[in-house]
Amino acid sequence: VRSRCAHVGAPSGVRAAAATSSSLTVAYRAGGAAMDELSEYELQRLEHIRRNHEMLVRLGLVDPTPAAPQQKAPRKPRTKLPPVPPESLRRSSRVRDLKPEYTKETIDQFGDDLDRQAARRSPAKKRPRPEEEDADEAALRREIDASTVAFLTEAREAMSRYLTSADGAAPATADAWREEAVRRWGSLVGGGAGAPARDWEAFVTTRLSKPPPPSPEPLLQEWYAADMWQLLCCCVLMSRVSSWETKHRCISAFFAAYPTPSAFQAEVVQRGQVDALRGLVNSLGLFDDRLKSLLAITTAFLLPAEGEDAFAVDLKKREQGGHKIHGVGEFGWHSWLIFCRDMGATLKASDEALKSFCRWRAKRHKLATAEGAAAGEAAEAGADDGAGA
Repeated sequence: VRSRCAHVGAPSGVRAAAATSSSLTVAYRAGGAAMDELSEYELQRLEHIRRNHEMLVRLGLVDPTPAAPQQKAPRKPRTKLPPVPPESLRRSSRVRDLKPEYTKETIDQFGDDLDRQAARRSPAKKRPRPEEEDADEAALRREIDASTVAFLTEAREAMSRYLTSADGAAPATADAWREEAVRRWGSLVGGGAGAPARDWEAFVTTRLSKPPPPSPEPLLQEWYAADMWQLLCCCVLMSRVSSWETKHRCISAFFAAYPTPSAFQAEVVQRGQVDALRGLVNSLGLFDDRLKSLLAITTAFLLPAEGEDAFAVDLKKREQGGHKIHGVGEFGWHSWLIFCRDMGATLKASDEALKSFCRWRAKRHKLATAEGAAAGEAAEAGADDGAGA
């Protein structure tokens, strides 16, 4: 199992403002192994990493071409042996009416030779027990999960920095804030050229995600937590679908076709390419309902009403002063609060998968709080000792 696990450089060359050049390295299990040897879990993980890398490339945070997996050396062609002449082929002595070439002494001698060879032979290696093989697979799974968490952590850190400044600092002018929005979400952001004046700082800052640390076994939403529009679209597409394979395939195809809200707006709304979208996600069912929800999310995110540039999500209707988006129910709202606002430590979620993540987040938050308090007390004690001296 271990021989099929190779470490291959994932996105490298991250600019200094986003991350170090050694960032975003991932343990690809596919190095040297055929794709059909990988499990469905590994294939989906590699697809998520590939798509996240494409997003980082689009934002200008990483080099366009990641390091390629190591290739096996080509096999040498087999040399054909010349055909054996018929006269040299073996023939039965009985058929050729010949006397046997062995005697009783010959047979005994042959048996003695076999016994001596068996005594000199080293004992055969024991085959690993099934539980040992399972332990090896579990260790490899933990290694894969650890590399996945490292990738998500470093990718989110890179995306959390502003794209329009060399040092990752916040823009200083309205034009720079608008450029930041265009870089992240496309040219149609805010209505495109000729749109009404907007508060671009509020527009950008309220749409920037603040995701929590990745969990040891990332949920599907965690792969989209760094982009609010993608996270909300993911929740709409995965809702009421039981097949993990179908969800993964359709959602991956959706974001490959529409990586930004501007791309979705241009293709589906402006050009009316609804059939192309249907071909990508129709397997999820409820296409008309999902389409309405995707349109509502994109409009709220990309084209807010004049004077409502700040973005938020809740379940209260807009007529009542809320920020309800059609098709985003409790599951989508809770996912947004957990994965884009890092409120999982205190949120009382109803979905079982979200409950599990919230319990993990609460434990991690409690541990971090305790460690911070201990570090503060140690620092105070050191300061007191210094003052006494």
